[in-house]
Amino acid sequence: MLKVFIVDDEAPAREELRYLLEQFFEVSVIGEAASGEEAIESVMQLEPDAVFLDIHLQDRDGVDVGQELLESMVRPPVIIFASAYEIHAVRAFETEAVDYIVKPFSEARLEKTVNRVRKMLRTMEAPMEAPAEAARFSEEQLQSLLQTVLADQQPRRVPVEKNGKIMLIDPNEIVFATLEGRYASIYTHCEQYATSFTLQELESRLSRQQFFRTHRAFIVNLAKTAELVPWFKGSIHLVMQDSRKTEVPVSRNVVKELKKRLGF
Repeated sequence: MLKVFIVDDEAPAREELRYLLEQFFEVSVIGEAASGEEAIESVMQLEPDAVFLDIHLQDRDGVDVGQELLESMVRPPVIIFASAYEIHAVRAFETEAVDYIVKPFSEARLEKTVNRVRKMLRTMEAPMEAPAEAARFSEEQLQSLLQTVLADQQPRRVPVEKNGKIMLIDPNEIVFATLEGRYASIYTHCEQYATSFTLQELESRLSRQQFFRTHRAFIVNLAKTAELVPWFKGSIHLVMQDSRKTEVPVSRNVVKELKKRLGF
């Protein structure tokens, strides 16, 4: 049985990763932590085979937590870093991580990671062959870095709430999302749905190629934009392709990047 520990300061992310990992044969999630300090204490006590460690933790840098685990434990776990941003991949690999996965996670990508972890653990259990095997693994790891990290992360369905029911919607149906109170609301062509995600948590689940944060309170589906409207002092509004033709504000500091993403 492959014993796994999850570290992420966002509860929905932990729940999603736990669910996906437990779909694999002989994988057991033996614990979770929401902070770096809690992770270090629990991992040292439980001694899991592998740790899925988010890079962005509220109390500590995830890479530093991974480094401390590797240096402090006699038999350190295999480290797999996770983040919504692939730009941290090289730094993660410098910490001798076995893999780096980009949010939102896909089952197919996790399967590759689990197989890679099992391969590494078999190497550790064969001391006579370990040096040569480890060298080959390291070379393979570095060669496939860009392919694995930049691989297409297929967006999964998003859980939403309406009339007391929880439904799963295709991200392609989302026109825009906005912050209403503490949590994000999602708007499709004709419907509005509540979620249990903050806007930042929702953003981490959506494809960065398809969705864009126009404002601290708005995320839009670039494929669902209808027109740009000049606004006050160099800012613009986006008219969306929902039934209400909603106008979404665009902060001045992202106008240039938005125009680039839209192709002009």
